[in-house]
Amino acid sequence: MSFKAVVASSTVRLSASEERVMNVLMGDDMSGIPAAEVAERANTHESTVVRLAKKLGYRGYPDLRNDLRTDESKAEDQQVNIMRAESGYDLSAFVADEIRALKRLPHFVSQEDLDAAARTLHQSRTVYLFSRDDEKPTRDLLARRLRRLGLTIVTLGTTPKDLAERFISFDETSTLIALALREAPGQLPTLVSEAARRGGKSILISDVPGYRFRPSPDHLITARRGDDTEYRTQVIPVVLAYALQLAIFHLDPARYKAARDGIDDLTRLLGGADEIPLRA
Repeated sequence: MSFKAVVASSTVRLSASEERVMNVLMGDDMSGIPAAEVAERANTHESTVVRLAKKLGYRGYPDLRNDLRTDESKAEDQQVNIMRAESGYDLSAFVADEIRALKRLPHFVSQEDLDAAARTLHQSRTVYLFSRDDEKPTRDLLARRLRRLGLTIVTLGTTPKDLAERFISFDETSTLIALALREAPGQLPTLVSEAARRGGKSILISDVPGYRFRPSPDHLITARRGDDTEYRTQVIPVVLAYALQLAIFHLDPARYKAARDGIDDLTRLLGGADEIPLRA
């Protein structure tokens, strides 16, 4: 049996701690992790892990781990397959898939939702960015787009010590932006919870529409990527990064144009060249 198939067909209601456990279990290479370690990563008790397994219909956590192994063995088999075998590897098919994903993007993300997230960032003094290593290209591009507006950006690492050292300065003037493509990073529930406890805000960008994330972020932006189930580019998250930058800029064009002009002036002093200005 597949653990992901069991989760997809389940209608049981989960507590906040069980949701955190679920987020951990949906990560990579979890079949070898004992219940105690899952509980530690989810910041809860081992009994919660066992209770979740039984809620999902398993006799206990060992049976759940067996299904996790099934998912991981399938993933290993799929890695041997030719990429985009199901949708066509040629340029025309690849481009058509990305165009379809782009065309339906406004159906998943309304301008109102994007503007609401932009207002939160507009009112923030510092923005913290968090993602898994696989999502670093989108995270780094988003960091650069926001820095071009003059915002102060802190890029979070992935190890507990590095996360703690960089996140310790998060306060009520801060906003956390996290990327959760395919699945949520294990530390994300704790970060969102801690952001709220410190009086700050959180924005989650995901590619799983309808996914119930707990604890709930202040803003949830979700949009499907390409239709190929195994090969999905980061084109959609990258477009969202640019769209978010534009939405912030248009909240106060004078302020953000002044920040860009200041950056351009300093760039020239340092021997750099001008960039094409952001559309007003």
